[in-house]
Amino acid sequence: MTEKRRDEFGLISYLTGGQTIPQALKGRIAVGNGDDAAVVAGRSGYDWVVCCDSMIEDVHFKRQTMLPSDIGHKALASNISDIAAMGGMPLFYLVSLGLPRTWTEEEVAEIYKGMTELAMRYDMALIGGDTVAMPGPLTITVMVLGEMEQGRALRRSGAQPGDLVFVTGTVGNSGAGLDVLLQERWGVHNIPNEWEFLASCHRRPEPRVDAGRMLAQSEIRIALNDISDGLASEAWEIAEASDVVLVLDEANIPLGDCIQRYAKVSRKDPLQWAFYGGEDYQLIGCAPAAAKEKLSEMFEKAALPLYWIGEVQEGKAQVWLRKWNGKLTQLEKKGYNHFT
Repeated sequence: MTEKRRDEFGLISYLTGGQTIPQALKGRIAVGNGDDAAVVAGRSGYDWVVCCDSMIEDVHFKRQTMLPSDIGHKALASNISDIAAMGGMPLFYLVSLGLPRTWTEEEVAEIYKGMTELAMRYDMALIGGDTVAMPGPLTITVMVLGEMEQGRALRRSGAQPGDLVFVTGTVGNSGAGLDVLLQERWGVHNIPNEWEFLASCHRRPEPRVDAGRMLAQSEIRIALNDISDGLASEAWEIAEASDVVLVLDEANIPLGDCIQRYAKVSRKDPLQWAFYGGEDYQLIGCAPAAAKEKLSEMFEKAALPLYWIGEVQEGKAQVWLRKWNGKLTQLEKKGYNHFT
């Protein structure tokens, strides 16, 4: 598919012309979108939190399983989730787009619409980026700038022996959702209603900024990571950064009703999606055992889920799964590769 397209500046204007600046951020943007660079003001007593992720067509997403607006949502959500994992609040974002002729302007506008809708929920402002023509697959790079209270960043390296391991919600839904979307017997546009929840978890995962902010403001020592590549991979990252052993309990891994029903009818192991599926964007963390009651009460009061799934032990960095029968098996240090 090819079409006559606006020049670079005309296309940028078309794609970003409908953007609005949240009232709370207007006083902090000295130079916004449309100049050589953006200029934004920091706040006294706060640290900047900055991250950047790329998504490439047929590597990170398949066009036939996602709408353009879903692609935009996920491109921004993956960055917001990184901010959440540090305990920060996302504020600004920039978008760089490598655009082949196989995508129409209307489709690209839908990508921006997906980002804009998510950004509005967090009162974020688009402050710049770049758009280039390219012969290869569609490439989206998003940078997000957030902030948090000075010195309060939650890092992977904060776990200590004796801590307990928690996760902020059910896991595996996105991986199962991709499995649903790839089923040829119904196709991506005729998904049975009973599995639509799983498909939506893959297409539009929700970052856990609310949980990250609560943990950062708790003043409790916490190690934290977001589940972008799978529960096993993220647990390994904490174990290696903190030089500890994580032991997860199979009986306590939170699996939702929908994923368990789908696993049963598809004759697949839902734990494979939980450990290696990725893109759930829940948060996995470690906290002192003495803080369990306080954190549980905080999350219950906020009507947010929190599951305790394991413990931290002394030793060389490893991650083990304690099976239902009490036996230990080592979890592989990998994230699921969607397209192999």
